[in-house]
Amino acid sequence: MPSKQPKSKRRGAPAGASQAQIAQHLDISQPRVAQFVGEGVFKPLPSRKLDLDACRVAYIRWLRDETRKSTQSAAATRVQDARARAIELRTAREEGRLVPLEGVHAVIADILGTYRYELTGVAAASTRDLSIRTAIQRHLDEAIDRCRLKFEKANRELAAGRDPLEDTTE
Repeated sequence: MPSKQPKSKRRGAPAGASQAQIAQHLDISQPRVAQFVGEGVFKPLPSRKLDLDACRVAYIRWLRDETRKSTQSAAATRVQDARARAIELRTAREEGRLVPLEGVHAVIADILGTYRYELTGVAAASTRDLSIRTAIQRHLDEAIDRCRLKFEKANRELAAGRDPLEDTTE
C-alpha cells in the first residue's frame, strides 16, 4: 500500500525541492519563486532547498492576503486615474481647450509691456504744462502698478491651482 505522506516527508526522499520544482508545482515561473524567496514569503531550508508543503501554504496565504490585495487595488486605481487624467489633458489640448500656462503668461506679460510703453507718451501728448504732465504720468504709473500686482497675484493663484477670478473676500 502506498504511503499517504507527501513525497517530501517520506523516508529517503530528498530534503526539500528546487525552485524549479516549486514553480512547476505552483504553476508560476522560477523567477517568481526566487522573488518570493527574496521577499521572505518562501523560507529556504538549511540545505537551501524549499519545503514543498510550506511553500504551498505560504503561497495560498499570500494569495489570500487582503492587505496586499487592497494595496495593489489602490495602486491600480491610482494608475488608472492617472492614465484617464492624461487622456483628458491630451484631448483638451487637441481640442484647443488647454494651453500651456507658461505661454499664456508670456503673452500677457508681452501685452502688458506694450500697453505700458504706449501709455508713456500719453502725458506728454496731453499737455505742455509740466505739473499737469507729471500728475498724469504719476496716475498712469500707479494704474500700471496696480495692474502688475493683480497680474502677479493671478499668476500665483493659477500656479497654486486656484481660480484667480474667484472672489474670496466674502
